[in-house]
Amino acid sequence: MGIQEQYRSEAAGLLSSGAVKLVIGFGEGSTVERRRPVFVRTPAETERLVLDGGCVANLSTYLLTEGLLSDGKSVAVFLKPDGIRSINILAAEAQLNPEQVVIFGFDIEEGQVRALEGRKASDFAPVIGVAKAAGLSAELQKEAELLDQISAAERFEYWKDQFSKCIKCYACRQVCPMCYCRRCIVDVNQPQWVNTSSHTLGNFEWNIVRAFHLAGRCVACGGCDRSCPVNIPLRLINHRMAKEVLDAFDYYAGECAEQKPVLATFRQDDPETFIL
Repeated sequence: MGIQEQYRSEAAGLLSSGAVKLVIGFGEGSTVERRRPVFVRTPAETERLVLDGGCVANLSTYLLTEGLLSDGKSVAVFLKPDGIRSINILAAEAQLNPEQVVIFGFDIEEGQVRALEGRKASDFAPVIGVAKAAGLSAELQKEAELLDQISAAERFEYWKDQFSKCIKCYACRQVCPMCYCRRCIVDVNQPQWVNTSSHTLGNFEWNIVRAFHLAGRCVACGGCDRSCPVNIPLRLINHRMAKEVLDAFDYYAGECAEQKPVLATFRQDDPETFIL
């Protein structure tokens, strides 16, 4: 039995027994190679579930749907390691109870899908440990190093050019599980903290503020990149923030549900070399 059939069978069993009220997974998309989220509520509907190399989205975002977990019932969800890290961060930030989340864990290597053992976020600690030991994405590291090799002025021009394309659609915000504020700072207009116009200043304000809000929280799932209609390489700026946090604090976001937020926690032995 392949992983797709195995997970379909397990999902049907969970729904039949009432162990979960909903399964959030992947189904066929608008084209052959695309996959879209599906929400399965009956055992018969599990036949819609698809699991292959195209299932790359971080579905943990949907767990934050208002009222979904408020009844105390459990929900099952298909997640890669980045999605599992998201569950840990959301639990640490008191946005969900990880005991209500049943995880169908999987990973994709060279287009091939393999199952991950475990069903609760805490079960996947060894997988996350391996990811941390491997370091930040080699592909992203290479791209980021190219930016590091140019001057600060050139980097500023690079990001000014990239952010000039931003149309303020906020797709990056909507797809990100870490952007769960009921009212985003860009939606506040009395006073207006971030200019909502799509021009140089407003675009810089939005993208830089968001990058800082994701420091020590981004799991590099790539959702922001994939959702951006104008192809701004948001993963690069988020990668740089993750590297700074890792280098300064040896902090890898989403290791466990008990991990305290790096930029919201104070210790007396914290390094203070940045204070002039």
